[in-house]
Amino acid sequence: MTHFSEILKNEIQLSEDECCIVFDFGCYFPYSNYNGLTFDFSLGMEEFKDYKINNRYRNKYYQTISKKYGRKVSKIGYPYVMKLNEQAPMLLSLKIGIKDKYVTLVFPIHTKMTKDKPVCTLKFHYVFDKHKFYFISYEKEKDHCYNQHLWSSYKAEDKINKPNEIILNVSNIIDDSNTIVYEDIIEPYELALQDLIL
Repeated sequence: MTHFSEILKNEIQLSEDECCIVFDFGCYFPYSNYNGLTFDFSLGMEEFKDYKINNRYRNKYYQTISKKYGRKVSKIGYPYVMKLNEQAPMLLSLKIGIKDKYVTLVFPIHTKMTKDKPVCTLKFHYVFDKHKFYFISYEKEKDHCYNQHLWSSYKAEDKINKPNEIILNVSNIIDDSNTIVYEDIIEPYELALQDLIL
């Protein structure tokens, strides 16, 4: 867990009526040739091409999506800026696979950022060889501790139920397009800019 507020300030400038969700998409891909990896995302009907797949973390098998600013590449993932008053439920779609053999995962997400807490993070970790994934978002408590919230596709056998963990329910499987749609709404926790962590 690292504080990323200074890095974010260097990458984007939020105006008073704007907010930012930082997507930290990662995929554990334990194969030597990652050129065939399909790993991309969209929000609603908006598809993104201004990113690159790279290794932001030390594990060479952990591929991440990072936003491109011309020749520069984000150090924190993919910051997505929107107007505070335009926050509404949206569909996050992630495509993961090898070349044209991929699965599309669709999740409803809803941000609730405010002027005082204009940022939030949503970390996604996909384990390629096990077809499992989870999302993480952090909430800052009044005692200055962070509370981790988890949305997962599976329940670990050795773990007991945690109050901050939700096992995501599938609402629809579309076989023609190899798409899985989840019904639980993922709500990343809003943070003050100085409290931003991934």
